Amino acid sequence: MAVTITAATSAEVVGSIDELLIQILVQLPVKSLMRFKLVSKHWKSLITGRQFSRLRYTSPSPAVGLFCPAQKISVFKYIHLGAINQTKPMFRELRFPDDPFSFWIHQSCNGLLLCCSSGNLVRTRTRSPIRRCYVYNPTTDCYTKLPRPGVLNEVPRIVHGVNLAFDHVMSPSHKVVCVRGSEFARELYQVEVYSSESGAWRVSGEPFSSNANFEYGVYWNGSVHWISYTRKELLYFNLDKERFGKTSLPDVRDGHGGRIVDYFGESCDHLHIIKSHDYEVAFDVYEMKRDYSEWFVKYRVDLTVVAAAFPEMAYMNTLINRTCYAFSVFSLVRAGEKCSFLVLLTPRKVVRFNLDSHAIEEICDSGDTWFECLLPHTFEYIESFACV
Repeated sequence: MAVTITAATSAEVVGSIDELLIQILVQLPVKSLMRFKLVSKHWKSLITGRQFSRLRYTSPSPAVGLFCPAQKISVFKYIHLGAINQTKPMFRELRFPDDPFSFWIHQSCNGLLLCCSSGNLVRTRTRSPIRRCYVYNPTTDCYTKLPRPGVLNEVPRIVHGVNLAFDHVMSPSHKVVCVRGSEFARELYQVEVYSSESGAWRVSGEPFSSNANFEYGVYWNGSVHWISYTRKELLYFNLDKERFGKTSLPDVRDGHGGRIVDYFGESCDHLHIIKSHDYEVAFDVYEMKRDYSEWFVKYRVDLTVVAAAFPEMAYMNTLINRTCYAFSVFSLVRAGEKCSFLVLLTPRKVVRFNLDSHAIEEICDSGDTWFECLLPHTFEYIESFACV
């Protein structure tokens, strides 16, 4: 009887010391943590708190899945990127309580999703005015509704793009960068920055002119990056210094139909770009140096083995009288040495292609995956208990 009392007392002591309990919980896998969130409100607050996130995420995490737009409004297909330890879909239809409008995922960033609505009940992207934005953590199913962007002195401005900036290794808080029209001149832009710490937008810097496409940005190295297709350069805004910089794009040929960039994204603190492959099976993957001094070829990719395994990729292009290959790069995941891979969409399958061993793995049927030429094609899912 005394032994039972001592054991029970020890468990109670551990449970009463938050610091010790967090040190134990932080070692557990995500599936266990999801169950332990249900033990009590106190345990839930510990697991979703800032201290837990700071201790658990000491290095960048690779994506474990992708959210792919489907044909139906606000509906997304979830694709797990591995054959083992399958993660279940966090959601299928993107809805928020007390908000009747359709939402799309505008950006994924280190485990958080920036979700936007135009206030319409039809599928839209950023071509319609952005009226509502949420920062959503699909792992914890927690979200924060942002104040409406692009409003200065209660006078709305045209929003050209909103982009999420979050790195759980550097800080538990996140920011959102809004590029809107300036109140001083029609051809000028203005940056506003939302901080999760203040819960408000504020103007950053002076009005500026640019030819960049602000509809889609990528956060890396403390900056949000956008592509300027007309000037063929990369524009970036550093969040700490709150100023712009720019560098050139990789100097390779343009593709047919004006498709200059097929993939632009970040994985485990590496920025990559794949320029148009003209529907050929061989192309290069470029990576940017951290000092922005140059792009270098990180991978030389040859998908001949993929085309042989999936012959439906090949088709005859009568305009140029040669065989071309139908595929798109959905994602590039850096998952450690000898584990980096591409996720490819072929006419019938979603395929994982190892960039080191050239191994091929069928992930799933393409099904109702909805594809468009605009970037991004899909949105990465990274497991995170970051507080929003």
